[in-house]
Amino acid sequence: MKRWILLMASFCLLLCGCTKSNIVYGNQNGDSDLPAPVDGIVWEQVWEDFDSIYADTYTYPFAETVNGGVYPEENMVKFYLLLNEEISAQDAADYATEVIKGFNDLIAIQNSDYARSSEDSYGGYVSQFGIYVMVGADSTKVDKDSWILEDTIPAGEYRPVSPGTTQE
Repeated sequence: MKRWILLMASFCLLLCGCTKSNIVYGNQNGDSDLPAPVDGIVWEQVWEDFDSIYADTYTYPFAETVNGGVYPEENMVKFYLLLNEEISAQDAADYATEVIKGFNDLIAIQNSDYARSSEDSYGGYVSQFGIYVMVGADSTKVDKDSWILEDTIPAGEYRPVSPGTTQE
């Protein structure tokens, strides 16, 4: 009886001791509903996290929607940050810089081959691309003259988003 209890306790400890989570994407037959990673990145998760973080009105009360996209054929990453209230150009630039770095870091969390952002870098993934960012009020998004800022940063270059940049 003692051996039986000891064996059961050992078995339970063995099962409970396995704390590492293994997520498998797809299976051999290709009939899984889980998204398959592309280059170690589950894009659906990146975009979901991106939206939940940078459109969170508790942290960013001025945020209405955040949109973005990766355009390899243009070698660009584009961000469209729409606001529900007016903020200063400097605050818009700081927000845009934070969003770009945060986007990169969401990718770096999934694929450690890409460096995280730092004080002087957008990070390993985003730095491969040119960056386009637009910040403006959602209510006047079609009126380019009313945008708070629009900026383009060449691939591999680092500088914070400029509050005074408006492209013609």
